[in-house]
Amino acid sequence: MSVSPAEQFLEEIVPHLETLDAQIGGIVQVLKDKGITTSEEFAQCVQRAERASNVGDLGLRVRMEYLFSSADKRSTSEESGGAVEFGVAG
Repeated sequence: MSVSPAEQFLEEIVPHLETLDAQIGGIVQVLKDKGITTSEEFAQCVQRAERASNVGDLGLRVRMEYLFSSADKRSTSEESGGAVEFGVAG
C-alpha cells in the first residue's frame, strides 16, 4: 500500500513538533519560576507572535499544497506511464 506524500510528511514531522512542544513548555516554566514573566504576559506575547506569523503560515500552506499536488501528479503520471511537465513561474 502506497503512502501519500502528506501522510509521509506528517509521520516525519510529528516527532519533531512534539519535541519542540516539550522544550517550549520547559522554557515557559523556567520563565515563570524565575519571575521573569507571568502567564498573562506570556499569553500576550504568544498572541502577538501568532498574528505576525499568519502571513508566513499562509505562504507555507500554499507552498506545501503546490508540492503535494505536484507529487500527486507525478505519481499518477508514473502509474499511467505518461509524462508530466512542471513549469516554473518567474
